[in-house]
Amino acid sequence: PLGTTLRLTFLAVAMGQQQATLCRSECAAADVSTELLESGPPLIIAAPGLEKMGKDLAKKLGSASQDIAAVDWDSFPSGDPNIRFRWQDVQGQHVVFLFDTVDRSKLFEQLALLQQLQGFPLPDSDDSPRKWKTYAQEGRYTWGRAHRITVVLPWYRPCQMERTSRWEALEDGAWTNGAPEGRWLDIPFAQSLAALLAAPAPNPPGKGPALAFDSRPLEPLWRPPVTLFFVELHEEAPVRSAVAGSTVAIRMERFVPFFLSKFGDQKSYPGRAQLFVLFPDHGAYLRYFASVKEVLRLEDDHILYINKTRVGDKIKQEQKLYYQKPSGEADQRSHFKRGQHVLIIDDFTNSGSTLFGAVSLVRSLLTSESGQALTAEEQKEALPVSIFVSHLVAGYQESTVAKIRQKLHDLGSCRFYTTDSIPSTTQHLADEPQAEVLSIADFLIHHVR
Repeated sequence: PLGTTLRLTFLAVAMGQQQATLCRSECAAADVSTELLESGPPLIIAAPGLEKMGKDLAKKLGSASQDIAAVDWDSFPSGDPNIRFRWQDVQGQHVVFLFDTVDRSKLFEQLALLQQLQGFPLPDSDDSPRKWKTYAQEGRYTWGRAHRITVVLPWYRPCQMERTSRWEALEDGAWTNGAPEGRWLDIPFAQSLAALLAAPAPNPPGKGPALAFDSRPLEPLWRPPVTLFFVELHEEAPVRSAVAGSTVAIRMERFVPFFLSKFGDQKSYPGRAQLFVLFPDHGAYLRYFASVKEVLRLEDDHILYINKTRVGDKIKQEQKLYYQKPSGEADQRSHFKRGQHVLIIDDFTNSGSTLFGAVSLVRSLLTSESGQALTAEEQKEALPVSIFVSHLVAGYQESTVAKIRQKLHDLGSCRFYTTDSIPSTTQHLADEPQAEVLSIADFLIHHVR
């Protein structure tokens, strides 16, 4: 009996050494040195709907185009998620994850993948006959993880729901947030989703792993640093506060300065003396004033804004243009001249009504050299207008994009710029001669290397 026990013990040790050797060989094949991680291109993972953006970014960063195929976004016949990822591609890499918030049907899958990137078990091969059912409780698996993770959110869909308001129902079934004693509260979904993105990943299952694919500790467990990268976020402070106390880092970058640089480099750039930049509300003016001054070097009285008010879903624009003097005092601009150019900027648009209302307002202030007002048809060519929005929301409807296109045609000399942050809408501008869609990838290459 003693001899039998010794032989069984020796056999178990030999099998364990063989399995450990296999795990270590996989570790050696999968792990990457720190030097390579810092100098090589990142792995790009693109959520469904952002594949083109992912390929563009991978190409510009020097990655192989097939790198974005590291995930199979499959589902069972029932519709339940059944996604898979190539662990060898992820292990030890800087992963740039293009996260989509437009298609909410894939939101859970993306959150689950984000957690797996931070740490995943690779079952030992000998658990295959057992259908991978025993590795966890016996600790027969290797722990893998990315080196670091950058989650890029080209468009943050819940950005407008960044605060809680008090609401009251009216007799006609409508709602108002103008009631000081409102008995209903809405949910700030911008904060909720940010908290989910920052949630810690699960701990290693069962007994814990025997090995790690890298040299970083299992006790205490090392987790890769995660950065949430927001592009032109509507309201930054509420989202930042929602993840305070978590281990994730937050980066919030404005696309507008990047666009202003591109706009100023165009051959058709009208020059500082002829250009006016207009913001459809005072909030946008405050956000971007410094960028306009720095990039385009315009005078204060060439940087304008419109006052607007919002009650519920109703928006009212004041039909006056303001600018702020260096003293801080507000003043009005009452007219424009033929040949001048107005650039209207906002972070996003749902219908375009605010932007096109701004176009109508500035053209109504156009006067001829004799001081006479011009007709509507004369205004179209006498005062060229450009519009830039970082995100073309358009209600996520092709029909709304079609209405925006028609309005551009009606306005005559009016050019529309936006980004491909929401491909489901901007794809409908591909053949529009009055529109130009700028690549988010061109912007990201400066930030995610």
